[in-house]
Amino acid sequence: MTFSCATQSLIITKVRERPPKMSPLKFLRVLWLFTESDFATFVIPDTAFGFFGALAGSAMSSSNTHDLYSCLRRLPLVLMSNWLNLLIFDLANQFAPESITEDTINKPWRPLPAGLVTPRQTQYLLLASVPVVLVSNYILGAGYEAAVLVALTWMYNGLGGGNDHFVVRNLIICVAFGYYNEGSLLVALGQPNAPLTPAAWIWVVMISAVIFTTMQAQDMKDQAGDRIRGRSTVPLVLGDGVARWTIAIPVAVWSFVCPAFWGLGPLGYLAPIGLGLGVVFRILWLRSAEADRRTWQMWTAWTACLYALPAINRYCHLCI
Repeated sequence: MTFSCATQSLIITKVRERPPKMSPLKFLRVLWLFTESDFATFVIPDTAFGFFGALAGSAMSSSNTHDLYSCLRRLPLVLMSNWLNLLIFDLANQFAPESITEDTINKPWRPLPAGLVTPRQTQYLLLASVPVVLVSNYILGAGYEAAVLVALTWMYNGLGGGNDHFVVRNLIICVAFGYYNEGSLLVALGQPNAPLTPAAWIWVVMISAVIFTTMQAQDMKDQAGDRIRGRSTVPLVLGDGVARWTIAIPVAVWSFVCPAFWGLGPLGYLAPIGLGLGVVFRILWLRSAEADRRTWQMWTAWTACLYALPAINRYCHLCI
């Protein structure tokens, strides 16, 4: 499916029209719509990484004595930090003309294709949001990580890394996930520059490797819009069938490797392997666009399950 130049011009003209003035509640709803489709991919898993990492105690930080109550008390701050970082990425990702064209196919409810805001207003909002997000994360204890994420956002959107070869795209995303996760952990600990253990650093890198090798699960559901935009994703470059195997095999491998890293016993393997096999089955045998969307949601749950393994190592003695 392709758009004619006239159709693209009509789309861009529509979103350039000045939308009606917004009440504060409607403005908050628009901010949410910018991030809604990525919330489950970034905010929930990365928040889980920070929460469960802090809950893991001395396995992740030599200065961490956090119990469940203190981790729960800081959970909203971890959630806010991750959402603010995601907002910067999504604002930068959605206001370009080619992004609006893609979202008209893949995500027509987003604010720009829906005509709720204009590209110029989105650009101004991005300019205003960057210092707010950097200062907020600095106060929360993850200022350096937020600054790196702004740079990675520029590489992905401003320099075209998100449209380049899928290896470049996945590499930028996996590095970003590493800083998302590191920042989440520091905010959850409530201790800026908290000394992380060697196991914690290895775990951050390992999870980034999980993302690098399986992130294309998100691309399966977006092939129509990605093709229009000319994005070089795994299914569009290697073909739909091959792409599915590039997801299934790494998911199966990581489902065993991650619990093994934490030295868990048989019960500790149940959840990651169960969800992992669910992703493998769905990605190989259920191939509609709607099925791929649900498979991506299961992939997100699988990654969140992996993030819980350090806490399982500390608290669930039956799994050891």
